[in-house]
Amino acid sequence: MRRARKPTWGVIGIAFVMILGGCAQGPQVGLVDEYRNYYQIFVGSFADSDGNGLGDLNGITEKLDYIRYDLGVDGIWLTPINPSPTYHKYDVTNYKGIDPQFGTILDFRRFLEEAHERGIRVLIDLVIQHTSWEHPWFTEAIKALKSGVESPYVDYYYFGSEPHEGYAQYKDTNIYYDAEFVAEMPDLNVKNPVVREEIASIVEFWLNEGVDGFRLDATTHLLPSDPGGEKEFFEWLNATCTQINPDAYLVGEAWTWADRIVSYYESGIPSFFNYPFYVDDTINTALQAKDGATLATAIEAWNQRLDDAHPSAIDAPFISNHDINRPASHLAWNLTRGKLSAAIYLLMPGNPFIYYGEEIGMVGSGIDQNKRMPMVWSTTDTTSMPNPPHYADYDMSAVVGVDVQREDPGSLLNFYHEVLELKVKYPAIARGKYAALDTERAILGWRSDYNKRVIYVFENLSDATVTQSLTDLGIKSAVTVRDTLLPAGDDQIPTLDKRVLTLPPYTVAVVG
Repeated sequence: MRRARKPTWGVIGIAFVMILGGCAQGPQVGLVDEYRNYYQIFVGSFADSDGNGLGDLNGITEKLDYIRYDLGVDGIWLTPINPSPTYHKYDVTNYKGIDPQFGTILDFRRFLEEAHERGIRVLIDLVIQHTSWEHPWFTEAIKALKSGVESPYVDYYYFGSEPHEGYAQYKDTNIYYDAEFVAEMPDLNVKNPVVREEIASIVEFWLNEGVDGFRLDATTHLLPSDPGGEKEFFEWLNATCTQINPDAYLVGEAWTWADRIVSYYESGIPSFFNYPFYVDDTINTALQAKDGATLATAIEAWNQRLDDAHPSAIDAPFISNHDINRPASHLAWNLTRGKLSAAIYLLMPGNPFIYYGEEIGMVGSGIDQNKRMPMVWSTTDTTSMPNPPHYADYDMSAVVGVDVQREDPGSLLNFYHEVLELKVKYPAIARGKYAALDTERAILGWRSDYNKRVIYVFENLSDATVTQSLTDLGIKSAVTVRDTLLPAGDDQIPTLDKRVLTLPPYTVAVVG
């Protein structure tokens, strides 16, 4: 097997990126530490280091060279690593522990050290909207309510003696409690100052261990009876984290409408996942309609709204995660389409999040377990591959493993690497001020201003060759093609002649 690639920081291409003016070579981990390309790992399904059929922390450590050098990301988000009775771990029983199925705190420290040595920042899931009903806080509260004695833990949750909407009944008792998801996940009362003290202690513990920030779970459900209080809570949590580590990075899950997410940014939390683009199917709609111009306008409008809400806002685009159907399972996915859709969102401003296996075209839809299948390292050597989650029934036989894709220059994996290399070479892609260009309909085109440099990116979303006059776009400087990406994998390369840019199908170009 070929060694994991150390970074060369050369560029290859998909969408045609045009650069006007000089572009400095970027460092391995970016010019601004807040900007990263993140990789989401569902821990139990990623890599098994001891052969027991379950992914673990040591398995992830063993794959860090793949993550950093073969793929090319410089950030990791781990789904919950805390002790929990479920396979997904989103019902925590001990916020300051490591689930024994995943390893020990020493294993986690080794993983952090190895990740940081490679320039990778690490986020962990912070699940504070609810706990497990096996958490000592909840079990102590239930004991007190059953015996009629006072306990501070009763106010850690929302209890009642009668059923209410969103409430669950505790077994065969007359005790009811708020549980927005399932009965086994009682909602925490984050308005309680004592609960906030607990949360402050939790984030302090992990930040002192060396984690670089948190992914915030289920933010839209934090205050079920007082959604207007969310901004105040976010302000408090962000301040609490940054007082401990000024560089702590938070990204929130807010599966909701655009106006609400924009209001969340006013709190100062730097990022929330771009669910509006997912819910509205914005990228796939543009691909199906071969309408890059409308997509560019939508991206500009969204980022302007975020900037208006908070100047330090950083969008967090994605096309897959552990809760949604994988792209390769739907929408007439093929290799070219997979590459093009990846290029679109990876080249959007902000911090993109890649779901493990997305880069090799893994499939999975339907029940949650099917979206969390084992990472396909190889179809012939399954040494480090975990077992599928219980009840998973998806057929993965058509997925080409990492070992084969690594050696194939035209693979999806190598294409992801090429796009991420491009972003290192041109920092303006993630960081600059985005402005849509009035291009031909098929072209997703924009300019990005950053550090007194201007970058122009053009992506042809159609299956036909398209030409674009640079003069008509107001580009007056003399420019030449710098870099290209070719999702279709053929020899049709974008060209620039007499200030007319020619984009073959599914290509793009870089000029400066």
